[in-house]
Amino acid sequence: MPAGSFSATFGRTLLWRLNRLRCMSPAELPYRAARLIAAHVESIAPRRRSIPPMDRGPWSRRWVHVPEGLDPAPYVAEADRIASGALTIFALSFADGGLPPRWNRDPKTGVEAPLTTGKLLDYRDRRLVGDIKYLWEVNRHLHLVTLAQGYALTREPRYLHVLREHLESWIRACPEGRGPNWCSALEAAIRLINWSIAWQLAGGAAAPFFAGSGGAEFRRLWLDSVYEHARFIHGYFSRHSSANNHLIGEAAGLYIAGLTWPCWPRVREWRRVAQQILEREALLQSSTDGVSLEQAVCYQQFVLDFLLLALLAGRSADERFSAAYEQRLAAMLVCLASIMDAGGNVPMIGDADDGAVTRLAQSPDFSTYRSLLASGAILFGSGELKAKAGKLDDKTRWLFGSRAGELFRR
Repeated sequence: MPAGSFSATFGRTLLWRLNRLRCMSPAELPYRAARLIAAHVESIAPRRRSIPPMDRGPWSRRWVHVPEGLDPAPYVAEADRIASGALTIFALSFADGGLPPRWNRDPKTGVEAPLTTGKLLDYRDRRLVGDIKYLWEVNRHLHLVTLAQGYALTREPRYLHVLREHLESWIRACPEGRGPNWCSALEAAIRLINWSIAWQLAGGAAAPFFAGSGGAEFRRLWLDSVYEHARFIHGYFSRHSSANNHLIGEAAGLYIAGLTWPCWPRVREWRRVAQQILEREALLQSSTDGVSLEQAVCYQQFVLDFLLLALLAGRSADERFSAAYEQRLAAMLVCLASIMDAGGNVPMIGDADDGAVTRLAQSPDFSTYRSLLASGAILFGSGELKAKAGKLDDKTRWLFGSRAGELFRR
């Protein structure tokens, strides 16, 4: 790297760290110091972490459903691209994304991140990890949902084969606590949400890739990694000045994982903790009129997606959130509708990173903002949200199933 680029990178990193220190309360400083010391100790003398035996099987109820009458063509086309090794990340297409991808490599810059202790890895250092935004986006596994959708719509076994190949390679390439994919509890949580959707659409515990040669071993490998993800998120919740949209996302991922795979007593306990966090933070991080306290429209939709998916997953298991939670979710949706123009555009106020929790729609005109309003119209019977949504989108169809059209029209 040229000297000027190094100086600029160092300067930005130093400025970021100084700004972070300014945001910290006196109580946060010893907390951060203790976490840093613990990470260094772990890097020197890693603990042996065992996976406890399961005392029950995975949950069988779905919170994602295969819609009736959906055109499979765009899903099949995208699943075929993924199966051929191509990946689309944000606005860039990579024809050689990998079969399977190199999970610790940034596809944009080609930089391969080291498998050092994740919590000590400086993921802001482009010389070390490349563009972490692109590396993390691949590892959120939104594309695994597309493969599972392709299978659910066509019953083509090739899509499950690629899905299994990607999961097995990821688990082996990204051991717990090591490398860029174990830096952030939020990234682990988003990965679990997409794993939950892929698990359901592949057939759950009865999915064909769990049968035959090696099927039981693959199932054990995947479930072990689910437990490791849940343990990591619970151990590294964003606290103090970091308790923003990250904490809501982490809690949503842990809650959904606990519903999908309630196979261990601790995971069921962590699920209860996660639901309590969601209940609390939904009210703390937004005002009564539904405005996110981060004052960023992009993050408003990001948080809304976490809150919505957690609510729908809970309902599938007959677990209810409080009236206050649902009212705040509704207020946030009304707020979003109030700043949307007739063309479905919203003002780009505040930060934006174009990140998504999951990808259930493949239509080129899909709008995540209008989709949220369509889902809200169904949930709360709101004509105001329905009018701004304009139409029923495919993501909402996957979330509400065969009754989505009827519920939207009422």
